[in-house]
Amino acid sequence: MKKTLYLMRHGQTLFNKRRKIQGWCDSPLTELGIKQAEAAANYFNDQHIIFDQAYCSTS
Repeated sequence: MKKTLYLMRHGQTLFNKRRKIQGWCDSPLTELGIKQAEAAANYFNDQHIIFDQAYCSTS
């Protein structure tokens, strides 16, 4: 059985832009981060990629 694993990181956040350490609280996405998330969604839609499962880390 073939499985494909996609690893992704979140888009740019306000803390990324300010060079602050994050992980203990949520930081909002910047305009660029929102555009990056939209680009990822468009890629998966355009490639007809449908996920069977998705996992995330709290870190």
